[in-house]
Amino acid sequence: MARRLSRFSFSKTESAAMQDTGWADGLRGIAAVGVVASHLVICYARAIIPPCCGENEDRPLLFQLPILRLVAAGHSWVAIFFILMGFVNALKPLQLVRSGQAESALDKLAKSSFSRILRLMLPATLATLISWLFCQLGFYETARKSDAYWLRMNTPAPSSSVAWALHDLVTALKQTWMFSYINIYDQPQWALIYLLQGSFMVIGALLLTARMSPRWRTGALILLTLWTLDLSRAVSDPFTGPASIAGILLAELSLTFYPQRLSSLSKFLTAPLCLFSLFLMSYTDIAWDQASWTTVLFKFASRYLPMDNIGGYERTYGTIGAIVLIFSIVNSPTMRWLLSRKPLRFLGRISFAIYLLHGIVLRSVFAWVLFFGTNKTEFVATESDEISHEHRYPVPGIVHCGVATVIAGIIILAASHIWNAIVEPWFGQITSVAEDVVTGRVALKSLFVCGTTAEDEKDLVLPIRED
Repeated sequence: MARRLSRFSFSKTESAAMQDTGWADGLRGIAAVGVVASHLVICYARAIIPPCCGENEDRPLLFQLPILRLVAAGHSWVAIFFILMGFVNALKPLQLVRSGQAESALDKLAKSSFSRILRLMLPATLATLISWLFCQLGFYETARKSDAYWLRMNTPAPSSSVAWALHDLVTALKQTWMFSYINIYDQPQWALIYLLQGSFMVIGALLLTARMSPRWRTGALILLTLWTLDLSRAVSDPFTGPASIAGILLAELSLTFYPQRLSSLSKFLTAPLCLFSLFLMSYTDIAWDQASWTTVLFKFASRYLPMDNIGGYERTYGTIGAIVLIFSIVNSPTMRWLLSRKPLRFLGRISFAIYLLHGIVLRSVFAWVLFFGTNKTEFVATESDEISHEHRYPVPGIVHCGVATVIAGIIILAASHIWNAIVEPWFGQITSVAEDVVTGRVALKSLFVCGTTAEDEKDLVLPIRED
């Protein structure tokens, strides 16, 4: 590996890497795995969530240390999704604008604003339907009756009747796309409404700045980043806008000559920048006063940085760290090359499926394997100052947890690959047909009646004035 990296540094591969954007897929894949890892930590390794220290311990555990504790920092991995969404959605329109094809860029943005809705809503709807069915069939009962915190808190009971089951399904589908609500059948979908909001912010920002010169566009985007901080706060997630529009700024940067010029310095700057960004992304608000490094970050943030929607700084540092990380990658041919390797690009291609399906797998197969052969024990639960006794499946030992994690990981990857290969193309076709219908290229009746064209629908809509 070292020899390959040595050859890379002094070959034409460096120039090719600076033109390749496959690194975005690789980073997105790592972020998806990071989200899954954070949920596993909340299942059976909650001791490493605080930055320090374990019970009866005077030193932090290994995975409580900065950077290593990123396995528990799901909020930081989600921030990467937002920035990459802005980066990827802006890259092609900016390329068209810079080549003098502003009309083509505007046309592409108009199309993507509609398709983005369906490409988010259709997969999310099917995933919710599958999860709802699993819940009603009792596949989640082991998870619901366990002491694994993430499983227990995010697993609803089956509905009391068929009528209530249908009511609960409709409610879950509706609440996925409502601010400050949670889909009870698939908790990770909380982020989708903010991704959709971020997409619209990206499209709006690009429409506003498409005809500006690069210098003025950059200035306008910086102002929009600051303005959307307050706009995003109004919908309970103040870093949706800044993270998404930061992706546009990074896309703009990647199209300039600066990354090429900075590539020679990247050998010295990339490692410190990456370590610093990962350090910031490691911050947690939970028991921040137990470790010196989180105390320093908290005190700095309380003076100079805005709070997130729950009155803390996790999302603040997660977003800033993710921006710095992607900035260092954009300017580093080595990092671009590493993140463009086939295994990581494979993870990137199935990252959305991983995000949608991992909750279903964790609450079914993972829970079955994790608690196989385990008997319920009595736990004392305290809620609203009332003490109750509950019988749950206790979290097993580290070996058992490791085996369950490996099996769940294999199933998540396999299911996500199948989803991406078979299910996702259907969503693409549905979206394409819907675009043709709403733009008038295909008549709606032609989907059901042979021989109908768009011309036949003229009588069904208001006539157009010819004066």
